[in-house]
Amino acid sequence: MSKIQCKIKQMGLEDNVHFLGKQEDVAQVISMADLLLLPSEKESFGLVALEAMACGVPTIGSLAGGIPELVLDGITGYLSPIGDVEAMARNAVRLLTQPELYARFRAACIERSRTRFCNDLITSEYERIYYRVLGVEAELPVPVCGD
Repeated sequence: MSKIQCKIKQMGLEDNVHFLGKQEDVAQVISMADLLLLPSEKESFGLVALEAMACGVPTIGSLAGGIPELVLDGITGYLSPIGDVEAMARNAVRLLTQPELYARFRAACIERSRTRFCNDLITSEYERIYYRVLGVEAELPVPVCGD
């Protein structure tokens, strides 16, 4: 049994915490959540936050690495300084107890993931970088996402 499983058992939370193991369809699991808690100290990009946003799940996270690139504080989630779990808890409670606010965040998450991080747009940005590094002039169309 892992340390976290022992802690859950010690706290008597076995009926409230479920360890799902490896999942093939992460979107199905994430979409059942109300919030994503991402209190990372280091996070290169935060792909899990993007996956959550695509499922309409706001993120409560830290100002670490690439998380602020994804999560817009006060719009698609809340960001706090690394280690400020009290602020993260307050923000989680705020979202979970204000249905209208939660609905706005949820809609903003879906919109941002569809329009800013769609495959066509990200692929186009990488292509532009590659051409620039190679010193090649290229007229690439700018894709429009969100359809």
